[in-house]
Amino acid sequence: MKRAWSGKTQGGKWGQKFVLYYFRYGSLRLLYLVLYLVIPFYLIFDRKGYRATRWYAQKVGNKNRKWHLPFIFQIYKSFGQLFLDRFAMLGNPKRKFDFEIVNQELFDQFYHGEKGFLLVSAHVGNFELFGYFIKENLKTVHPILFGGEAEVYQRMRESLFMEHQIKPIILNPTGDYIFEIHNALQSGGIVSMPADRTYNEIKDFTVPFLGYDAKFPIGVYQIAATLEIPVLSIFVIKTGYKKFRVYIHQVSDEQFTGRKKEQVIQMGNTYVTQLEEVVKQHPTQWYNFFPFWDQQITDLICNGKEYGA
Repeated sequence: MKRAWSGKTQGGKWGQKFVLYYFRYGSLRLLYLVLYLVIPFYLIFDRKGYRATRWYAQKVGNKNRKWHLPFIFQIYKSFGQLFLDRFAMLGNPKRKFDFEIVNQELFDQFYHGEKGFLLVSAHVGNFELFGYFIKENLKTVHPILFGGEAEVYQRMRESLFMEHQIKPIILNPTGDYIFEIHNALQSGGIVSMPADRTYNEIKDFTVPFLGYDAKFPIGVYQIAATLEIPVLSIFVIKTGYKKFRVYIHQVSDEQFTGRKKEQVIQMGNTYVTQLEEVVKQHPTQWYNFFPFWDQQITDLICNGKEYGA
């Protein structure tokens, strides 16, 4: 069994199209209620995602409790709300969300500086909303995105991006995005990306995470060390109806003077520690519906019957 993540938003072309156009006039709370009807179908038919989530519940997020189904249901519910919040913003940009920002001054320090910087996040909470809490357009934000999304989703996302001075960089097999990242940072822009998933031939490193070894991409820190660019982590966590708490921390140590390789490993370990703390605080907002840990892959293979393989 291999790690298998497509990089695409779930929901399909027509499902995404319906949700996007619904939010021009429809109620967000109403669709929250619809999730209670939809989630059971995912639990029944999305067997790969369910098995991976069940392992996470048993071994990591809910390991001290006997019953795991309520915890698993909560993960799917919060993921569904993430999906709807994201499309609510795309379908109706005037819809208001409230953001409480932890370490706002840290972000402002780099945002108002001349130098470009990197923002790293993860598939925890609703990272895609981060660009919309920025009130000023001092820097262009370049989110790293995966290609292959439904056309209607791409069109509406691009339209909203233009209003917020957001210019995405699309990952592609040719590797051209490396030059775009370099140019964006050298021009004083912000490059943002999730740093919790490997993709195709992206270089990675193995580190303990929540009790088990896991692979994380390392290229982002190599770029930062080479260009001497600051790195911040950012996690956008849902705390209530249209309410979010944004955690911002510094990943790079500007005073560190060691070798580049040591800088890279230090930044990678710092990021994983920060991510681990956020996941511990908000375990049902960790969204990885595929085998993430090395031990998880082994267990799902060896105990196929237990996990419905």
